[in-house]
Amino acid sequence: MSIMKWVGCAVGLASAVLLVTPLLLMPSCSRPAPEGEGDVTITVGLEANPTSLDPRHATGAAAVRIIPLLFNSLVTLDPSGRVVPEIAESWENPSDTEYLFHLRRGVLFHDGQELTSEDVKYTYDYMRDPANGSPNQGALAMITSIETPDPFTVIFRLEEPFASFLNNLSLGIVPSHLAGREDFMDSPVGSGSFRWGEWRIGERIVLVANGEYWEGPPSLDRVVFRIVENETTRLLEAEKGRIDLLWNSVPPYAVEKIRSVPGLGVYTRPGITYQYLGFNLEDPTLSNRGVRRAVAHAIDRDRIIRHLYNGLGRKAPGLLAPENWAYEGDVRTYGHDPAEAERLLDEAGFPRGEGGVRLHLTYKTSTNRQANETADLIAEDLSAVGIEVKRRAFEWGTFYGDIKAGNFQLYSLRWVGITDPDTLRYVFHSESLPPAGANRGRYRNAEVDELLDRSRRELDPEARKTLFSRIQKILAEDCVYVSLWYPDDIYALSDRFEGFQAFPGGQYTSLKKVRLRP
Repeated sequence: MSIMKWVGCAVGLASAVLLVTPLLLMPSCSRPAPEGEGDVTITVGLEANPTSLDPRHATGAAAVRIIPLLFNSLVTLDPSGRVVPEIAESWENPSDTEYLFHLRRGVLFHDGQELTSEDVKYTYDYMRDPANGSPNQGALAMITSIETPDPFTVIFRLEEPFASFLNNLSLGIVPSHLAGREDFMDSPVGSGSFRWGEWRIGERIVLVANGEYWEGPPSLDRVVFRIVENETTRLLEAEKGRIDLLWNSVPPYAVEKIRSVPGLGVYTRPGITYQYLGFNLEDPTLSNRGVRRAVAHAIDRDRIIRHLYNGLGRKAPGLLAPENWAYEGDVRTYGHDPAEAERLLDEAGFPRGEGGVRLHLTYKTSTNRQANETADLIAEDLSAVGIEVKRRAFEWGTFYGDIKAGNFQLYSLRWVGITDPDTLRYVFHSESLPPAGANRGRYRNAEVDELLDRSRRELDPEARKTLFSRIQKILAEDCVYVSLWYPDDIYALSDRFEGFQAFPGGQYTSLKKVRLRP
């Protein structure tokens, strides 16, 4: 059963938020059918170009959302975030350090070759090898060996118990006979419900239905991901019927307007995506915890949620949302308190100087409109306490490359759909510096490292929750991130289609079950 809430199609626009061109508000009489006679195509709007669609290397949200259509994994997460089988028909856990998987027979790669245990072993051995620079390397470090006693059995042996091991097996399996090619990502071959079609960088990605898919062929013939970075253009294209699905790329200010478009349904729910402001902790200024706390106190999150999100969001105390079983809400928080921010800056040795300026910081962001508007409002708040901020916007690939390389002072990004609290290790452990993980701020805390390591070995859920509680409290005390908000999930879908389910990580997995409405 879908957990989406139907928002409705009420006509009527709030004049206070008329921020897009009036053309968006002019209802069309009907939504045009896709091009191609007899070709059932759904067109999905993407706000950014993926940097890679190789499951061994991909980290960006756009890529992670598309990959499940091209590649299958041993296990996957259902819309509620629960681990369920995919190409692993079943598994056994003979001991705390041994997992035995039985693979489905008849799962074919797109070139017709059957997926076997050798492909699973190849994929995981590749990611475990530090020489290959996979961002999944740290999450797989506990594996000591992978055995393949027959073509449909895989045995993972671990150095020690790891409570989240199954969650780390939701990575796409690549074909061992093809994935070593240098041009593999020019025409990737997986075993997913859709095959590779084409990729025009910055323009579109086309996937074609896999007629030999082991679960049965999709009802759709094609999925076209149109890369439209400009927000207003994406909305206009949806209004004209040239985009059928916008998943978490409808800005909150436009929700009321999109409701008035005939043939489009708009759906919302409280989200678990986490928006944050990140610091470079190796920067001489930002290595000072008092400065970071001052930045946090200077930001008026209520104002930003109200003005940019039309109230469609919740203030966040940390990376894990309240819906997560390991969530700890009793942590240090940083309410809007400019006086306290000024006191902390004085204490840190940054008095107001000429023109009232205490210090200068650079804030990097992508060219996304909402990201830039957020940066502008944050810069205003920081300027009020004497921190002058230079905002610099880059196209996605350049921006994301700089963040992974540590080439920044301040930046803002989102963690999308976090369900496994072991993600905290991927983000904050000192061994998780890029490319081995996502500790982009270069945070180092020996106690946090030790607690994160223990949380992996601890199999008792309550004891594990206690460890995660302590970790979240330390992270909040250290103000590693400024926790901003959890924006509501929003999607708009053409009423020509049915069967779409929104996954917590934003994956487009359910497109394999989407069909034309009768």
